Amino acid sequence: MPRTISFRPDKDGMRKILTSEDVRKDLLRRAEKIADRVRHTTDTGVFSRAPGGIIADSYTGRERAGATVIGVPLAYEADHRPLGAAVDAARD
Repeated sequence: MPRTISFRPDKDGMRKILTSEDVRKDLLRRAEKIADRVRHTTDTGVFSRAPGGIIADSYTGRERAGATVIGVPLAYEADHRPLGAAVDAARD
């Protein structure tokens, strides 16, 4: 017979996990996978001093964490979709 389990999130615990160095590193790993995919599929239209013209970074804040991949001009993305297609590379 199925049992009902009750769960109440602990905001302080969730905040500690979300802002942890491990989460930041995982987000950076995923952002780098996206950036690497774009670096290998794009040879023109990228303007940046980073390797291959693509910058990947991650951050944690007080209540959030995130990652950013920057370097493809919107016009190039609209025509060729290298960044949009590369998002799948970050999925496990």
